[in-house]
Amino acid sequence: MAEESASATAFQVLLVDATNTGRSVAGERLLRKHLWARGVGRDRIRVTSAGLNAEDGAAMQDLAHHVIVRHGGSAQGFTARSLGARMVEVTDLFIVGTGYERDELVRRHPRARGRSFTMAELADLYRGLDVAAPLHEHPSVLEHGRVTGALSVEWDLPPWEHLEERAHAVGDRIDEVALSIADAWAAVLPNNASFDAISAVDGATYVVDAFGVRVSVHCDGSEREALGGGGRRAWARCLTESSDAEARVDIVVDEDPEVLALARARGALAFSDTERALHHLSSAVTVRAIEQRAGSLVMLHAAGLASRDGDVVGFIAPSGTGKTTLARTLGAHYGYITDETLAIDVGRTVLAYPKPLSVLSGASPTKEQWGPESLDLMPVPAGRLRLVKLALVERDPSMSAEPLVEELPLLHGLALLAEQVSYLSRLPQRLHTLADLVESVGGLVRIRYREARDLLPLMPDLVGSGR
Repeated sequence: MAEESASATAFQVLLVDATNTGRSVAGERLLRKHLWARGVGRDRIRVTSAGLNAEDGAAMQDLAHHVIVRHGGSAQGFTARSLGARMVEVTDLFIVGTGYERDELVRRHPRARGRSFTMAELADLYRGLDVAAPLHEHPSVLEHGRVTGALSVEWDLPPWEHLEERAHAVGDRIDEVALSIADAWAAVLPNNASFDAISAVDGATYVVDAFGVRVSVHCDGSEREALGGGGRRAWARCLTESSDAEARVDIVVDEDPEVLALARARGALAFSDTERALHHLSSAVTVRAIEQRAGSLVMLHAAGLASRDGDVVGFIAPSGTGKTTLARTLGAHYGYITDETLAIDVGRTVLAYPKPLSVLSGASPTKEQWGPESLDLMPVPAGRLRLVKLALVERDPSMSAEPLVEELPLLHGLALLAEQVSYLSRLPQRLHTLADLVESVGGLVRIRYREARDLLPLMPDLVGSGR
């Protein structure tokens, strides 16, 4: 009964292939291994596997067993399962071996649509998107990126029996992707209970104010100084001297694998290089703040820019669709409020969150974190910040230089807006709260544009709409 209760609240992940004796079981066991090493148990993320055409009770292939053991996973206690409707019903995210199998999964089980990804797709999506959202929101964010992006298919995983000579290379790739997924998921989960008794700011390297939530960041490891210095520069506009905190992030950078393993076991985020650490820190701070304010603030996936008088325009769009570029471009002329999470309190009061901007640089697999000072963005205006306009934005390279602006009917606009709200289900009166907010700013508009700079001529009218 305890297992049933735990799994009911855990994020449910199902790895799927044809027979559930090769790639899916290897992915399942290696992903479990990396999550467990990061202190993430089955009560938080439950990883299982199944096969589209599996024979129930079949044993895993010897090749899969060898790959799992070679990479330090457990191959014990496994029998294959055929995919059933009930499994699809309770699964939050499907990880599939190939694009063909993903499409077949969705054809047989339409309810899997929108939450099914190949391992290749997940690797690309988590590298290219800044998914600074609670884990239960990841499938919809990732699906938007999958549909709109050009993703790699160069290493879709063929059946094990067709690649005896390449099995080790494919096993290495599965393990590599499982590790990157585990890092991304561990960063957005709440702190382990073991931290609850520890003072949040005792020994903190610095404390960040994220839309009113104080998050203490504790840096450690052989690269502690570089990690702390880089973090302070990137988060300069969010730093606070508060003697209290509501959430905590422990983060370690060290070249010694044993040091990293011990750090992960106690719930810290741990990496071998500072760049990856700062990349994941951005999501960790954001999601811990979102978790703290769930139900008390309207939190939108949106960039926010403000006039000198504190009038704020929110530009709403899914992750990975240009909000950071928009904030960087318009932020050279208007106060930079945030590039990702726009937090709104009662009376249209906006709580600033001038976090670092995540920018892809060259061939780096992770995004570099640039503080708004480094990019010469305008500061947050003094005094109260007031939301005056909400705009759903959509970048379209085929557009002319003049953006297309259209007013949206309330019900249609709410349906689109609801997809970009964190923890909508916890807001009092849910859609009524959103409707009141939209009506208080004169309705919702949709703007299609070619380049972020094309929005500059619209800004005077947008920030002036609340007067």
